[in-house]
Amino acid sequence: MAGAGPLRYAGLGIQLAATILVGVLLGQWVDRKAGTDGVFVILGALLGFGGTLYSLIRELSRADKDGR
Repeated sequence: MAGAGPLRYAGLGIQLAATILVGVLLGQWVDRKAGTDGVFVILGALLGFGGTLYSLIRELSRADKDGR
């Protein structure tokens, strides 16, 4: 996908929303099982955001090394 430019990162918003949504849903499930009040929902959302941020940093670092 050489030369894609900024379009290469167009799906980042969708990826961010999806990972946060999955984290929140898993957190809700764990909260119901553990009987807690939203602790795992917050942790799931933060882990989803952190995972997307980590992925973005790796991709940008790789693009920088390639000279793009």
